[in-house]
Amino acid sequence: MSIHQVTATVADLLTIAPDQNRAPEARESAEVRALVDAARAGSRDAFGDLVLLHERVVLRTALAALSCRADAEDVAQEAFVVAWQRLGGFRGEASFRTWLLTITWRKALDRRRSRRRWWQAPSKPDETFGDEISRAVSVGPDPEAQALARDLARRTATAIAALSPKLRDTLLLAASGEHSYESIGNLLGIPLGTVKWRVAEARRLVSASLQSNGGTS
Repeated sequence: MSIHQVTATVADLLTIAPDQNRAPEARESAEVRALVDAARAGSRDAFGDLVLLHERVVLRTALAALSCRADAEDVAQEAFVVAWQRLGGFRGEASFRTWLLTITWRKALDRRRSRRRWWQAPSKPDETFGDEISRAVSVGPDPEAQALARDLARRTATAIAALSPKLRDTLLLAASGEHSYESIGNLLGIPLGTVKWRVAEARRLVSASLQSNGGTS
């Protein structure tokens, strides 16, 4: 399985287009700056517009940390609530997008730790990483193609889940198509070179795992 196929497979598992060339704008747009100013002045309508502009990237950032869409949706809502509550303290040292995604990522990690504690209770049903993500795979109407895609989804999800948290988080953020490597570094607090190494190493390990467990067609 090629590196490109690994990236595409990861993106398919997250229902996200595997466009690695997408990157956030280097500067906040005038529209966003105006909305932030209005929201800081108390306009709920302006903040609602900010939510509409950022809801996709917030959800996908949370999904990279959590894998479970229901948890990611909850975290996205929490992040927007916290952003609204703290907006008065936002001074613009970073872009609104970066500030918002930092809140999102911290909330997602908190939820992940909470879910781990929840999984330790034997009375609770355990919905695994692979089961959740494999349901997100979408292929054509051909039943055989669907079966093959879901099998690949399960094996890829297993390989991704076996990665260390640092490698897995970096890979899934990159595969989301919503973050440049530089923005991933800012989000995770690591140098650009470390981001590049982690993504390359994660892809290598996923590819090796798939090859050793039946390969791909």
